[in-house]
This record gives sequence, C-alpha cells and structure tokens, in this order.
Amino acid sequence: MELIDTGRIRLGVDRRGEGQPVILVGGTGMPPIAWEVAGLTAALSGNGFDVIAYASRGVAPSDAPSPQCTVADLAEDLISLIDTLALDRPPALVGYSLGSFTIEHLLSTCPNKFSAGVLIAGPGPTTPLLHSVVNCEAALIDRLGTLPAEVMTMQTLLTALPPTALATADPLVDQWASMCAYQSDQWTSSDGEVAQARASHAWLRDKERMDRLQHIEVPVLAVAFEFDPLLGPVQAQSAVDLIPGAELCVIPEAGHGGVVTHAQHVVPRVLEFLVKHHS
Repeated sequence: MELIDTGRIRLGVDRRGEGQPVILVGGTGMPPIAWEVAGLTAALSGNGFDVIAYASRGVAPSDAPSPQCTVADLAEDLISLIDTLALDRPPALVGYSLGSFTIEHLLSTCPNKFSAGVLIAGPGPTTPLLHSVVNCEAALIDRLGTLPAEVMTMQTLLTALPPTALATADPLVDQWASMCAYQSDQWTSSDGEVAQARASHAWLRDKERMDRLQHIEVPVLAVAFEFDPLLGPVQAQSAVDLIPGAELCVIPEAGHGGVVTHAQHVVPRVLEFLVKHHS
C-alpha cells in the first residue's frame, strides 16, 4: 500500500489493474484489504478496471488529524485524492456502510465528477433501532472518550451476521469474534475511531439527507442485505425510490456484514452493474 500525500491528508492507497477507474470506499474501520478478501478487487481489476482502494482517515496507515469529523470531511478527503491521482476519466464509486454515506454526499453535491455509484448497506432513512445504536455510541464517547472494544465486538456480531448464524452458534460467529479482537490494530489512533463514529452519527441524524438523493444524476445500484438490522432492504427501497433510475439488489440471508459473508453474491452483481454503466 502506498501512502499518498494529497496536500490535505495522507491516505493509504492500494491500486490494481488498468482501465476505467473505480474507487472503493470502505466502511467504518475497514482497511482496503477487506475488498480483496471479498474478491471485489480481483474481479474488477481482472475485467478491465483501474481499481483504487484506500484507507479513509483514521484507518491505518492514513492520517487521523482530529477526533472531530463529518461525512463532508471524508468526501473532501476523497476529492483531494482524486485530484492528486490526476485521473483522466470520471471514476465510478463503490462504498460500503460509512463509505456509502460518503458516496451519497458526493453524488448529490458533485454530479459531474463521477460516472456511477454503488451503495452497499448504506442508503435509507434512520430507523428507531439505528437511532438507538447511534445514541449508545455517542453516549459512550461522551463519557469515556472512546468506544470500548468489548461493546463494539458485541455490536458487530449482532448486526453483521445473519440471525441463523447467531442462533445456531455457527463457526462464523467465532471467526468474526476473533477478527474483532484485532480491530483496534486497524485504527491509526483512538482519534481515528472516534472521528469516524462521529461522522456516521451526524450523517444519520441529518434530517435532510434523504431529500438530497433526488439530486443524484448518475446510474446507481443499491445493494441491501435481507437481514441487515441497521440499513436493510426496506430502507434501501426508500432511497432507491428517490434516486432517478436507481436499481435495488437484495442479497438473501445476509446481515450488515454481507459484503464479506455473502461476497459470492455481491461481487458478480457489482461487476455486472459497472460493466454496463462504466465501461
């Protein structure tokens, strides 16, 4: 991974393949290697795309300049990276969760800079459950200055995995619990984790964000997971109804972490969409 100084921030970047540029924007604490584990990096680079995956601010080895951050800040980081790379063609954007928030912001505010967008487990209104998650995390940060690893592991297991895996003590649960034990190693610092959490909280509390979806002018694919308790198919459909010409793909039997656990279904659909709209 190359550490690129954009003049605004230093970001860790992994670039593969040649062709039309596609930028992969990770979720909270998500390192670029997660896209590789899911198989999306290889699928896109092997099919004629220039794949650019990067670590958002706060995720190692990128900078974590402050514990304060907004989705607009994350979007400006990405714009500065695109300008530094001097791409000769408008890129397509693929984002997961927090990365999807970043893409929503960019597609609605910079309609001429991008060719297409894929929003995975991100678009849709904030539900009462999601409000509770946001309020819990915010209260922990206010009281402790950080998010306890034990709490985040529990939250990840309960939201990322399908209910059948949780109810049957599937080995997948133990695998994800072990993976969560190393999550702290993915952060540049505790400031990075708090900054990304605050960006997500502010976004999900923004009562006008759904209205802005109507300003998106490029082709959009929304990918939702059947058993995602945070931002599932019902919420995604609400977003798709507002985005002109948008498509919805629902991945069955997956939780919020379906981008990895059900990658065999996600990757072909994303590839199909980008070949059609970005080749």
